[in-house]
Amino acid sequence: MKSQIVVVALAVIGVLAIAFTGYQIAAHAISDQVVVSCRPEHAQPKQGRSYCVYHRTTPGLLSTEYVLHVGIAPNRGLFYDIPYPAGDVAATWDSETELPTITMPGTTLTITEAEYSDR
Repeated sequence: MKSQIVVVALAVIGVLAIAFTGYQIAAHAISDQVVVSCRPEHAQPKQGRSYCVYHRTTPGLLSTEYVLHVGIAPNRGLFYDIPYPAGDVAATWDSETELPTITMPGTTLTITEAEYSDR
C-alpha cells in the first residue's frame, strides 16, 4: 500500500512538473517585446554596438509581467521589472550625454552608461 502511495505521489509531481514546464514555454512564446527607443546612429560607439531600450510583456496566470531592458540585444543588458505596459513607457537619448531617460507614469529614470554598457 505504501509503495502505491509513493508511486501516485511521484506521478502527480511528474505531471505537475510537465504542466509547469509547458506553461513556461507557452508564456515565453506568447510574450511580446517592442523597441521603445534606440540611441541615435551618430552617437553609437566605435565598436558598432547599437544600444536600445526594450519593453517585454509576458502574460501570466495571476498577473502580467512587464520588463524594461537597456542593452545591445533583446536578451543582453540591464533589466528592470516595472508595473507599466509598453504604451505607458517612453525613452529619449540626451544629445550631449548620450544617456537614456525613461519616462513612466509618475517617474523618470536616467541610466548612466556604466550601468548598461556591455563591455
